[in-house]
Amino acid sequence: MGLIKGTLSLTRYRVREEPPEMLTDEYITERLAKNAFVDIEHAPEERSLGWVEFMNHLDSNFNPATYRFGGLLAFTLRLDTRKLSPKAVSRYYIIREAQYQEQTGRRPNSLAKKELKEAVKSELMRRTLLSTELMEVVWLFQENEIWLAAAGEKRRETFEELWGRSFGLSLQMLVPVTTGLEVLSGELRRALLDSKASPVWLG
Repeated sequence: MGLIKGTLSLTRYRVREEPPEMLTDEYITERLAKNAFVDIEHAPEERSLGWVEFMNHLDSNFNPATYRFGGLLAFTLRLDTRKLSPKAVSRYYIIREAQYQEQTGRRPNSLAKKELKEAVKSELMRRTLLSTELMEVVWLFQENEIWLAAAGEKRRETFEELWGRSFGLSLQMLVPVTTGLEVLSGELRRALLDSKASPVWLG
């Protein structure tokens, strides 16, 4: 995992307001569970975004033992996406349209064309491999900070989307840094917390 071992890109945020229930177990568990990742391996959806456990990216059965680590709250953002090739959709639609004409003896009208295309997309979607992206998140609630193990505008937007949906707390982004982070404590942690950063206000 990036936040435990290795070199990573790290974006720091400051939480600009106090949580309404002061980060009780009930508050955290409820919001993580409500916005937990939903598997779309065998579904026709193009995208699924949600939280999974920090130590187990296949599980989202949240309880304090999975996200409380001393003075930290830790969980992982998981984003699964799949993308269909327009050429593949067109190719299989032509095949399906020919089958329709053979079976009915007539060309499909506009409604039938729409239904055929949706059926083709749904079938192809289930057969298209998923791409999975994981971003670890640590909430240092005593310092009122969030660490996101990712950088780049698109990744930050994805995190901010899920964060806002889950907790509804406004954030102040600090300048992203890239560093080798072996543990979430000790001199490096203090150095990061004490580092000077120019804030970027998020609406």
